[in-house]
Amino acid sequence: MDQFSNDREALDFIASRIAGEAQREGVSFSEIERKMLYFSETAWTLPEIWDVSDEFDQNYEQGTYERKVSQLIKKAVGRARKQQPEEYEAWTEAIRRLSKDDRYLLVMVWQAGLRAISRTHRGPGKMWRVWVTGATVVVLFGSLVWCLEQLFPDSSIGRSGVPRTDYGFAYWMAMVCVVTIYTLIRFLVGSRKWDSLMGRAVEWIFGKEKRAK
Repeated sequence: MDQFSNDREALDFIASRIAGEAQREGVSFSEIERKMLYFSETAWTLPEIWDVSDEFDQNYEQGTYERKVSQLIKKAVGRARKQQPEEYEAWTEAIRRLSKDDRYLLVMVWQAGLRAISRTHRGPGKMWRVWVTGATVVVLFGSLVWCLEQLFPDSSIGRSGVPRTDYGFAYWMAMVCVVTIYTLIRFLVGSRKWDSLMGRAVEWIFGKEKRAK
């Protein structure tokens, strides 16, 4: 039986445990940092979350924050798994419930090595986005082909591609497609989660190059 009747109860549980772990470890954990655990662009969140997000962006470093929170989660869940079965079950149920939506907290949950828990019983919560994204891409592609055929009725478009004399237009359309697809992916994943993934990718690439030197 689910211990949490709504997302807020699950978020309150995790936020309280993370704050408690920070106190136990002697790690600073401000009210802004605690409220950022509730951040979501699509699901229920705190009414003042955008003001919180603005203050967070001005005064905190996202990568440092994520590493700190993921370590606190890892320690709290690890201790619960070994010593408190009921507490561990509560963590599991809270994470599973919140995994049905796009939430910034899940970035830290994954970094803590708990991706398997978040995937369990994830359900069809994101399926509508997948279908909308796929349908939009198909419509855009079909519209692009139709437009090109109208603009170049005597060309070989649809059989062997855009004529060489029309490369400039093709490049422009390719740029439009890239921007559109990027926007759709960002919408599907969630902007803060996507920015976090891109930030970690850049950090890994440049960090790797630096270490190689």
